[in-house]
Amino acid sequence: MELTVLGCGDAFGNGGRNNTSFLVTEAGEHVLIDCGASTLIRLKYEKIDLEAISTIVISHFHGDHYGGIPFILISSLFEKPRKNPLTIVGPEGVKKRVYELQEAMYIGTADQLDELDLKFVEYKHEESLSLGDKSISVWKVEHSPPSLPHGIRLEWHGKKIAFSGDTSWTENLLPLSRGTDLFICECNFQKEVSFGHLSYEELLRKHQLFETKSLWLNHMANEVFDATDFKFNRLYDGQKIRI
Repeated sequence: MELTVLGCGDAFGNGGRNNTSFLVTEAGEHVLIDCGASTLIRLKYEKIDLEAISTIVISHFHGDHYGGIPFILISSLFEKPRKNPLTIVGPEGVKKRVYELQEAMYIGTADQLDELDLKFVEYKHEESLSLGDKSISVWKVEHSPPSLPHGIRLEWHGKKIAFSGDTSWTENLLPLSRGTDLFICECNFQKEVSFGHLSYEELLRKHQLFETKSLWLNHMANEVFDATDFKFNRLYDGQKIRI
């Protein structure tokens, strides 16, 4: 199994990094974990066939995490009409949110989404969903409440990958990370403690509570990405991690 970092930047594109999106690949099938606004651009750079993406899992309703869906769907309607089904998994109201975003981004196209074989699945806190050979578990995290923020764990072919989403420190990160082969955790700041995001100094104090084989940081402002004498692994756009 391989994870490709399509984007690991913050909402402001600091350092020229793309919005958050991770492509998990196994036996020619792709799963997207988050789909920020820049995702289609990076998928094209990586020469990924959209038909092979079976599932998109969204952590919360902010543009740098799900704003790329309309671009993928417009491409799937007009550029290369999609034949395979696509499942979009997200918090409560995910179908309504996607349709509204589609219409806002490309007015007049929301009704055309019915031409695609789309399935929408809602998740709830501490719930596990079975999607064929995949299991998705979620925990609430601490970020902008209207965005319905969650951390996500994907279990697929015996591997476990978890992603914190955007969050302040919360004890829910512990069961989220438990027993994982890879845990991607946000780290927006170096020292500052701000609601909705974690800092490097917080993680220095608390990272040993995580039960994971491999910890990598995501959603970094420049102060984190450029820091020297750093104790954790930092993701970068285009990186590929074997799991």
